[in-house]
Parts: sequence; structure tokens; C-alpha cells
Amino acid sequence: MKRKLVLGLTLAVLAAGLAGCGNSAPKEAGTESAAKSEELYSMVVFTKGAEYFNWCYAGAKDAAASIGSHITVELQGPAEWDASLEARAVEQVTAKNPEGILVASADETTLNAAIGKALDAGIPVIGFDSDASDSGRLAYVGTDNYDFGATAAKSMAEMLGGEGEVAICMVPGAIAQEERAEGFKSWLAENAPDIKVVSELNDEGDVAKSETVCTALLQSNPNIKGIFSTHGYGAPGAAAAARTLNMLENVVIIGSDYSSAVIELLQSGDVEGTVVDDPYLIGYEAFMLAYAAAHPTEVPSANPPFGHVPPIIYGGSQLLTGEMLKDEAVLAKYQNPPAVN
Repeated sequence: MKRKLVLGLTLAVLAAGLAGCGNSAPKEAGTESAAKSEELYSMVVFTKGAEYFNWCYAGAKDAAASIGSHITVELQGPAEWDASLEARAVEQVTAKNPEGILVASADETTLNAAIGKALDAGIPVIGFDSDASDSGRLAYVGTDNYDFGATAAKSMAEMLGGEGEVAICMVPGAIAQEERAEGFKSWLAENAPDIKVVSELNDEGDVAKSETVCTALLQSNPNIKGIFSTHGYGAPGAAAAARTLNMLENVVIIGSDYSSAVIELLQSGDVEGTVVDDPYLIGYEAFMLAYAAAHPTEVPSANPPFGHVPPIIYGGSQLLTGEMLKDEAVLAKYQNPPAVN
């Protein structure tokens, strides 16, 4: 795994604060500052409507509001997981000439050309959640997905008593998911060699497809003792498959991320756990970097003419379980997704 620069999340806030200070005209004594020009920032995601991205969007909007009411943030992208449609969405928002674009990429390469066009047009692009590292994007805000997968593996090993055959549900080509899968497999190989990953399933990021492929897997291999999904739609599909086959008691299911459906499955015990990061904070920090990049200061930048931003910001991840959700304060944190408006 390549060595990556890991910075504290507070650096993004600091960078944005410096940018804001550097561009604010000083007030004259006894006068009010002139009204600021309207600014538009576009957040583009690969499954618009997903609760995870609603949390990211809420964070971005709150970050914008902390700077001023003259800033608007919009949410764009296809409803289904389609990298080509998302690339088209990036091109469409580029035509609006926003001050900045925040992109969660459906895969590692398909959006590269569209992101490059935005940068060539003088629009700063910040990646978040799922990266396209070769696109030229100025910075990335997200999770160390290798460690994310390792967290799932450690939990799986504990729940299985250190042995058994397991499978992974994922979308090949989605770099964040591939890193999670690699972290999961590597941790098991090093720390729990009696747990074998015997199948990697392409569920296309869809609940129904996940149910279909997991049903086929469990029917063909009743020795499967665990399923890890690298994204938020796999665990509900795997749980539905195990429920239909009356195998819920025999299969440990660990998901990624959270939604209302996943929270309910954790509470019922159909899903044993899900690895979570903080999508609200990721969205908040991604916006702050976009704002800093759009407002250059005297601080030297690695990507002129854009303002200075740190190249990578990682947050942490942890396992969320049904037992933890019995705490009302914990449940309140995850139970009510923000509305998109």
C-alpha cells in the first residue's frame, strides 16, 4: 500500500479560515463591508438520494452557511450507480462555472476527463468519499479505506471465533471499495489465517442484485459463515438472502456505512455490525477545501492559481452494532438522516 499523507481534519478548517481571512476586504471605520457576490458550489455524487450522501451534503451546506449566506451548495448526480452518467453530471455543472466542485467518484478513472475539463476551466475540484487520484483533483477528503476494511476483518474474526469461510460483496473498479476489500483480506491473512475469503461478489452497488448474488452463493456453498459488504447497499441484500434461506443464525453479516435500513437491521440483529465513518464531517471538510482553493491567499500553493489546500485528509472509522444503538444518544446520532432541499 502506498504511503499516504494523513492530516488532522482540523487542518481543512484552518486552511479555509486562512482563505476567508485573506480575501475579506478590511472595513473602514464606521462603514459596513460591501455585499459579497453570490457563489455556487456543486457536489456531485454517484447515487443521488443515498442517505450517506445526504449526510455529506448537509455537512457541505452547514460549512457554506458558516462562511456566509451568499454561498449556495447544490447536489447533483445520477440516481443509479453509473460512472458515465456521473461524468456527464460533472460536465453539466462545469458549464455553470461554479466556484468549486466536490466529487465522490463512482470509480477510479471514468470521471478523470470531466474533472480535468473543470480544472482547465479554472474550477477547483475536491474529491471526497471515493477518490479518482489520477484525475488532477486538488485534494481528497475521506477515510483510510484500507484501515476501514481491517476494522471489518477484526470484527468478523471475533464474531466467527477465528475460523470459517467468508465472502465479500463489492463493486469492482470503485477504488474505495477495492481498498476496503484489500484491507479486509490482508488483515485476515496476517491475523486470522483460518478465515478464508472464498468468494468476491459483484453486486453492482444494488440491494436487489446483492440479494441475488448472495442467495446464489449461500445455496452453492452452505459453509459460508460470513459476508462483508464494502458499501451501504450490500448488507441489506445479504440479510434478505440469508433470511429467505433461513440462514440468518448461521451467517455473520458486516456492512459498510449506514442508512435507515441498515440501522433497522442492526437493531433486529439481522446484520451484526457495520463499519462507519462520518459523512457529515467529510462533506463539511470537502466544502472548506473547495472554498479555500477558490480563494487564493499569499500562502504558497502546490496547485496555482488555486488556493492552498492539503492533498489528503483522512477521518477515522469504527464498528457500529445493534448493542451500541441501545444507547439513545448513539441512536439519535444515526437515526434521522437530513432532508435534501
